[in-house]
Amino acid sequence: MSDWTQKITELEKEIQELKKVNSKLESRILRLEQNSHDSESKLRGFKAPIRILNCWEFKKCGRESGGTNVAELGLCPAATIEKLEVINRGKKGGRVCWALVGTLCGGRVQGIYAEKIATCLDCEFYSYVRNQEGPNFRYVLPTKK
Repeated sequence: MSDWTQKITELEKEIQELKKVNSKLESRILRLEQNSHDSESKLRGFKAPIRILNCWEFKKCGRESGGTNVAELGLCPAATIEKLEVINRGKKGGRVCWALVGTLCGGRVQGIYAEKIATCLDCEFYSYVRNQEGPNFRYVLPTKK
């Protein structure tokens, strides 16, 4: 057998081995595509749970307990008022900050409600909470009895 004939025979064997590997890969790809399709079918209608963020998590102001800006700007009332825990599913007042005096907005601590509410109503966080809560959204604080 000549060198060329031997080389051709070796190449033909290699081609056959590659065809087998290719066939196995194609079968595996088909199985993966089918599994993916099956998984997508099972997940249709499934809604991932929404993440409930408090204002200090959303805005990253650092005024929560242990936050990076507490020494400079003080602890935020939204992060301290425990009686507000249940409003809009937040921790403390973390999802009703627009109704609290002394929260941080625009890089400074805000004053009274009347001075800050216009800014709050345009805030991304306010819209975020309002959209998440839908008809259960609470705008105001509970009244004292």
